Amino acid sequence: MARKIDEEKIWRIKASTMKTIVDYGIEATTIAMIAKNANVSGGYLYRIYSGKQDLINELYDEKISSLYQELEFLIALNNTSFKPIISAFVQNRIVYSLNEPIASKFFYQLLHNDNFSLTEELKDKSLSLMQTLKEIGVNTNEISKNVSLYQLYYHIFVYVVDYIQFKRNNIFENQDLLNDDVEYLTNNILNFLKSVD
Repeated sequence: MARKIDEEKIWRIKASTMKTIVDYGIEATTIAMIAKNANVSGGYLYRIYSGKQDLINELYDEKISSLYQELEFLIALNNTSFKPIISAFVQNRIVYSLNEPIASKFFYQLLHNDNFSLTEELKDKSLSLMQTLKEIGVNTNEISKNVSLYQLYYHIFVYVVDYIQFKRNNIFENQDLLNDDVEYLTNNILNFLKSVD
């Protein structure tokens, strides 16, 4: 008989994984630490996941998938102008970082760790979304036709997440994220993407 998967335990495991990695780093985090913080046995965790890498890969894929779904939604709402899509996406990243600081910091760490990469399916989805965004931006003359899909991806995903993390842990002082940051980031992204030769 197949064993029943307890969704509440799975949620605790995922939350524990993010918190433990934020607190101790990816390399220092162990399955035992995750299991203890999730209040489950290591054996239970191994019944669901083959190891730490498998668990983190699932979390990473879930986050990237949700970001892509969000972008698809924003494009569906307004496929005639680039700026409102980017502005809404940036604002959502800031709101997410304020409402879900652990998950936001966790995603930042994964984004900058070479052990994690997109599945082929998510890479294809990413290229398709970036191509759609580029077409909107070029057709409305908001971005240069010479912008590469990699430049577009970097500025929409990595630049925004890096800015949020830097501002949160700024060397000068811990600073709050504000609505002014949405405009600042959106304008910087648009200015760069427009100026590419």
